[in-house]
Amino acid sequence: MTILYIDTETIPAQRPDVVAWMAARALAKGESPEDSAKTYRASSLSPVLGELAVVSMAIGDNEPITYARDMASPTGERDLVVRVCQDLVDIYEEDRIHRIVAHNAAFDRTVLRTRAMVHGVRLPYGVHALNLKPWDSPWWCTQEALRADYKGAASLDAACVAFGVPLLKGDIDGSKVWDAICAGRIDEVAAYCADDVRRVRAVYQRIMGVCG
Repeated sequence: MTILYIDTETIPAQRPDVVAWMAARALAKGESPEDSAKTYRASSLSPVLGELAVVSMAIGDNEPITYARDMASPTGERDLVVRVCQDLVDIYEEDRIHRIVAHNAAFDRTVLRTRAMVHGVRLPYGVHALNLKPWDSPWWCTQEALRADYKGAASLDAACVAFGVPLLKGDIDGSKVWDAICAGRIDEVAAYCADDVRRVRAVYQRIMGVCG
């Protein structure tokens, strides 16, 4: 079985028209500057309004391939999406992917799908996974596998602690991605994203060692 492990890092809206629309909406709602800033920052979690900054993926036990956008380019996100989508198409044509594994896979899948649609770029149908039944979709979620109905979802850090997978070193986590990129540290964000792919793979392999 060929498995693709994947992780994405997102940032708040960068397109001037989207930022202007959000600002006008915040003004119409009477939001304070502080609340408006929080709303803008939270747009990084919206596949429709937020944007991709980094994507990392690994086939099987191979080292992750990581794509970081050029933050100085006005077409930075589109260029990133084109590169990722083309490589995914090539991977599917060369070696059919049977399973795509991510932690909180619904987010990564929806971000990839939505940003590809926004830019008019084609994804392989299995990656796109629009309107597929759960049993027909290749996506597999380590977070869902560890979900406790009465306590909600496990973070990737919690899963790593439980399975004895080393935690990341450094000060970057998902909540600090935008701050790090603003500080010119996108290479560190890319390394963090690639390490998340490795950790997801390790957690998945431990899960499948018992449940596979």
